[in-house]
Amino acid sequence: MSRLRVLMYHKISTEKCDFLTVSKDQFRKQMVFIKKRYQPITLSELINLIKHNKQLPERAIIITFDDGYLNNYELAYPILSELKIPFTIFLVANYIGKTIGHDGILQSFLSAETLKLMQPLAEFGYHGLNHENIMDLPTDEWENTIEQCKKILNQEGIEMQASWAYTYGAFPKKDTEKMKRLREIFKKQDILCAFRIGNRINSWPLKKPFKIQRLDIRGDESFLKFKIRVTLGKISI
Repeated sequence: MSRLRVLMYHKISTEKCDFLTVSKDQFRKQMVFIKKRYQPITLSELINLIKHNKQLPERAIIITFDDGYLNNYELAYPILSELKIPFTIFLVANYIGKTIGHDGILQSFLSAETLKLMQPLAEFGYHGLNHENIMDLPTDEWENTIEQCKKILNQEGIEMQASWAYTYGAFPKKDTEKMKRLREIFKKQDILCAFRIGNRINSWPLKKPFKIQRLDIRGDESFLKFKIRVTLGKISI
């Protein structure tokens, strides 16, 4: 049975590493490992496989970043470009090109122009309007939030893929009616898949395309733990 691995990163730094930040040196070492052991695929390839019920390539892996930090371009992109590894960034619509307070500190985010410089190696998916937790919103606001997120990013002229990453990994985990409603909204808005955290490896074919699990890559963990997580993970059925 084929397995799909999806890695989740946030920030890359030359100065520090923590649960959301991987150092540049760590990242290079990890990507060299990925290049040798796995077959990186694009988000658009994955969507095409889902749409047409096709077989997943052996040892398929997708590299993703959440939020769209400027350091993804400054530090991660040169490494990915050198190694010819495609990747995806999930973008927050109202963060594009801004330096704003996020997670309690001022942080700089990618501009539309910089995003386009990274294409075609980079592809982009949706990650909310203002990085809101969708579970904190009334259900009757879900569709408008998703619609506005799409509208803003499309107006920026960014080529987007029909995918969503849940902010804070939050979605209706135990409420089947709310999850059904969210799936209906995604389908109405032409969103074909969505990504959570989960720290599991996905079995193929996907049984839950709106709950694709990702492996959370942390900067405060060793390279050995990285290899074990990517290699073994947990199997999601």
